[in-house]
Amino acid sequence: MKENELGLHSIEQTFRQKIEETNAKIYDGSLRCGSKLEHEGTIIVLGDIKAGAEVISGENVIVLGVIRGLAHAGANGNREAIIVANEIDAPQIRIADIVREMEKEENENEEKSIKRRAYIKGNKIILE
Repeated sequence: MKENELGLHSIEQTFRQKIEETNAKIYDGSLRCGSKLEHEGTIIVLGDIKAGAEVISGENVIVLGVIRGLAHAGANGNREAIIVANEIDAPQIRIADIVREMEKEENENEEKSIKRRAYIKGNKIILE
């Protein structure tokens, strides 16, 4: 693993940064299984993150599609980071040092609510 790679293993300090101030990288297209995209700033994906693909950002993750793969925002420890997408349908998401396993719908008869935003409140990831 490279020294400058992002991820839970690389978090050494906690810091706060306003989400409005960012250095963004735009990826035009969908990320397929086996693809990995990393950037110190915000990542904007103009497509989907397919199952088996990874997006690891030091700041925010913004997807103009569906997240079915791994999305990790605030990988350097930024708990102010957010994940936003047209739909979050991944088995797991990460913000800073917090991991959230996605739960199955409690009642299959209920209409599935579409999750579009994830952020940290307290010490857990909130999905709306």
